[in-house]
Amino acid sequence: MSTMKLYTYPGNFRAFKILIAAEYNGTDIEIPDFKMGTDNVTPEFLAKSPMGKVPLLETSQGCIFESNAIARYVAQLRRDTELMGTSFFEAGQVDSWIDWCTHELELPATMWFYPVLGYMPYNAMATEKARGDLAKALGVLEAYLLDKTYLVGEKVTLADIHVASALIYPFKLVCGPAYRNAFPCVMRWFNTCVNQPEFIAVCGTVVLAETELVAQGGSAAAAPASGAQTGGKKKKEKKGKGGGDQAKQQKKKEKKAAPKQQEEKKEKPKKPAHIVALETLDKKSRSSMSMDGWKREYSNCATYDEGMDAFWAMFDSEGFSLWEQEYQYNSDNTKLFMTSNLCSGFLQRTGEIRKWAFGTCVITGNDENSEGGPDMNVSGMWLIRGQEITPMLEANPDAEYHTWTKIDNTSDPEVRQRVKEYWTRDCGEQIKGRTVLDSKVFK
Repeated sequence: MSTMKLYTYPGNFRAFKILIAAEYNGTDIEIPDFKMGTDNVTPEFLAKSPMGKVPLLETSQGCIFESNAIARYVAQLRRDTELMGTSFFEAGQVDSWIDWCTHELELPATMWFYPVLGYMPYNAMATEKARGDLAKALGVLEAYLLDKTYLVGEKVTLADIHVASALIYPFKLVCGPAYRNAFPCVMRWFNTCVNQPEFIAVCGTVVLAETELVAQGGSAAAAPASGAQTGGKKKKEKKGKGGGDQAKQQKKKEKKAAPKQQEEKKEKPKKPAHIVALETLDKKSRSSMSMDGWKREYSNCATYDEGMDAFWAMFDSEGFSLWEQEYQYNSDNTKLFMTSNLCSGFLQRTGEIRKWAFGTCVITGNDENSEGGPDMNVSGMWLIRGQEITPMLEANPDAEYHTWTKIDNTSDPEVRQRVKEYWTRDCGEQIKGRTVLDSKVFK
């Protein structure tokens, strides 16, 4: 069988199920370089995908669009792996879970985490509804998995691949421990799935969110109530003899407890030390440069040349510092989409200091489809409030796996050119003589 091509952008969770199914079936699928907004609007691509959407699978017989259809096609390339179940009935069950996931799980999940990634504007009411709707869907899954290891039969099927893939980003980004703890059976099943070698080969190691990432202007979710706490009416207590005395005793207890409750209310959660330090710096050592002002300039400048001129005009070298970033384990970067996920995860974990930081995380070199094999470096350029990299190291646990070099000679034309390259170069262009494969901006 000739190699098939899957057109998609890096980190597309709808492509995960296709690639994981291919891993189970031992099927080779090539992932060509592809840029949304450019490659998907060409007449050649629109002839393959009528709506210009990805993922799109190109085979020797023609093209298949829509991710569910592609996943089913890849899953059925081999019957012996039984990804569609062991019988005609089980195949119907697999399809049931695929359709359920698309309508009941993916919709609220994306409505919740898309604003965090900047894919859509934040809306408080929509996000709150998405949290509730996702909890309802997970409640259905929780009840079903109470006495089951997998969704269909006694082994991984496309149903498990499909549903688990849809939950990777929610569980990595927005569903914190308190939210997940309400669904122990779901978490047991999810961890079983994502730790299979076939999942790891595509998605890497899934690191669950320690705290909920929140879109700008949003607030963290409260933990969903467990099944025993939801629904039902409160029973009315019958008043019998001595009821008045009991009421008086209860009031006395409440009065004694009141001071303690007031003390508990006064105790507010402490801010992390690095956040306090940054806030103190803002108050005691005001800078002539506004981080928000620079971010607006970067987003709205007519050309990057004008934007960079504006940056150097407003740059305050005493109030801010520039840092070059270099990943320490670049030899581990063997697949472009996994390396892109690494960069996305890094930026997401930096969200705590968004008010005081700006930067890019860039992948340069050659991907796995290159003649000489993969040679991908992750590096970046960051603007940080203050003169230390400490806020980054304390806010982002992944920062310790990168080498941080402070840039002091900011008046040097070569240095300014390097900063410009990191902040303005797009895919296909060059940074330090290496081709840009992907570039992500933190702002």
